[in-house]
Amino acid sequence: MHKDCMSDPLFWVLVFPALAVSGLLIQMILSLFSCCATFKLRGRTIPLKWWMIPAAGALCGLLWFLAVLYVLLPAS
Repeated sequence: MHKDCMSDPLFWVLVFPALAVSGLLIQMILSLFSCCATFKLRGRTIPLKWWMIPAAGALCGLLWFLAVLYVLLPAS
């Protein structure tokens, strides 16, 4: 286990994309309750497709798994 992962730049390189995909996934799920099932990405309106939420969920899980794995594996 890494002693101080908060000051490790590689930890943040792994965590920032995981946070971004998590926010995008939340936005997609909340868009299901809107009238048009659309969400905004960089100011553009994107219609939600059937595969977008499962793909974002899988990517989100993978990125968080890599970040946790980096923290829990012993440093050499």
